[in-house]
Amino acid sequence: MTTRERILNEATRQLLELGYSAFTMVSVRDALGLSSGSMFHAFESKPALVAEIYVEGMRRYQSTAIEALTSTPDPVAAVESLVETHLCWVRDNRELARFLFSTQPDEVIDAAAPTLTDANTVFFSAVESVLDAAVEAGVMAPLPPGVGHSVLMGAVQEYCRQWTRGTTTVDPGDLVGVYQRVAVAAMRATLEPEHSNVRV
Repeated sequence: MTTRERILNEATRQLLELGYSAFTMVSVRDALGLSSGSMFHAFESKPALVAEIYVEGMRRYQSTAIEALTSTPDPVAAVESLVETHLCWVRDNRELARFLFSTQPDEVIDAAAPTLTDANTVFFSAVESVLDAAVEAGVMAPLPPGVGHSVLMGAVQEYCRQWTRGTTTVDPGDLVGVYQRVAVAAMRATLEPEHSNVRV
């Protein structure tokens, strides 16, 4: 394992345990027995280090989600697969999910932006492909870019956000069927007359 990988592993452990405010590069350096030179050669600042953890976490999630979205040509089944994958991923990665769902400081977002933009482009392209297939199949109305994902996943994301914070206790994995039905109902609800004026 390289020094950079060791730093990322230890920094991730400490960050998820302590939170951004209490997390320091010095504590990571000391835990690994590194010199300041080695530490700052690998990562120039705390925001840069946390940004890398954030981007890597998002990539891990998005990679799993893309596999779910591309697992079937049926858009309804793909959405159901995405919902199940999301819930189970959050259940299995609770601390990381809580971090990813939290509002990040501006300096972290700025440091993450160049690589995160590329990752988001790939992920949302996969989402939009499924939404296009859903429109073609007649189970969803066309929506402006970026709107469809929130329509499908808004409820499940909010539940997972609450669960990672401990404000609700039902295991996300026990709610797969509920949120699959919610997502599919949300798709079909866009076809209702009151939504018919929403177009790209």
